[in-house]
Amino acid sequence: MSPTSFKPGILTQEETGLNADFVKTFDVGNLPSPLNFAFGAEWREETYKIAAGDVASYSAGPAFIFGVGSDGFQGFPLESEGSFASASYAGYIDIEADLTDSFTLGGAVRYEDYDEFGDTTNFKLSGRLEISEQFALRATASTGFRAPTPGQVNTLNTTTTADPSGNLIPSGTYPVGSTVAMVLGSVPLTPEESTSYTLGAVWSAADNVSITLDYYDISIEDRLALFNTTITAKDVLDLTAAGVPNAGLLLGGLAGYFTNAFDSDVTGFDLAIIVNFDVGSGDLLVDLRYNQNEQDISNVASGTINAARVIDLEQQVPDNRVALTFNYDTGNALSGYLRLNSYGGWDSTGGLFNGSNPPDVYSYGS
Repeated sequence: MSPTSFKPGILTQEETGLNADFVKTFDVGNLPSPLNFAFGAEWREETYKIAAGDVASYSAGPAFIFGVGSDGFQGFPLESEGSFASASYAGYIDIEADLTDSFTLGGAVRYEDYDEFGDTTNFKLSGRLEISEQFALRATASTGFRAPTPGQVNTLNTTTTADPSGNLIPSGTYPVGSTVAMVLGSVPLTPEESTSYTLGAVWSAADNVSITLDYYDISIEDRLALFNTTITAKDVLDLTAAGVPNAGLLLGGLAGYFTNAFDSDVTGFDLAIIVNFDVGSGDLLVDLRYNQNEQDISNVASGTINAARVIDLEQQVPDNRVALTFNYDTGNALSGYLRLNSYGGWDSTGGLFNGSNPPDVYSYGS
């Protein structure tokens, strides 16, 4: 007799970190102010654990009518059980100095080494040029790095879903290095890498008025996403030959794994206007913020994110936001603030519930 309740297993995410940071200033040559020198080191470990569920939650029943294990969510089988850890250590130096009375230059370098993904060196270069006492320009350029997490490398999640005709089909996400994923064509994951640029201006329009405007461009390569494919009869033969048990039950279902899927580029600008007023016995700060940005998706790998997902990534977040804040402070017991937010329009395809080709797009807001 089949049980009516199951314990499908346990997922655990653990993160441990240890870091030390130091700062020291030095008088160097004819520099108009002391040089600022910072350095530090960090060690991190991230652990992803899978504990197997009840045997009945992942076993094949006698009828095979509804697939393997508990319906809705199949339990974690004993062979998936394990503790998957990824550790890294890093070190950095950061130097900043006023080269002249009007020009500040800063630079930073960070080295990081991962157990599974090798090492990387990233940098940041920044500068600030004071044109006058009221106006200055600033700019930065930097690179970044993000390694796949142990969860993305080793995730295992199988469910039972229904196709448009109402037929129950299995749907699973498998570890990149699992037999199922490798038979379907998985390759080892590589880190995401980014390049960022900013250019801005600061203007003290009056004693009580400050205005800043910053433009930014952030490019990310090899972003991670799920690859999904429908299991064919040939796939079943290949999976069976590779020793995957009950491979025939996967026929017509979906199988996926994480892969480096696409690139993205985000551009935009931030405007901030801050004005202070003396009102009664207190100070009133009026803070106006405006942001506008745009994201472009490119180099999409076949079989990963579809056209609907590309549209959602590019358009599902409002392309502009306005925030107006009034903050009143008497310096004693009385203070308070009022904030008004306004968001621009956005589009969505309906995600998983969109079945049209090309995707239907729904517009919201202004």
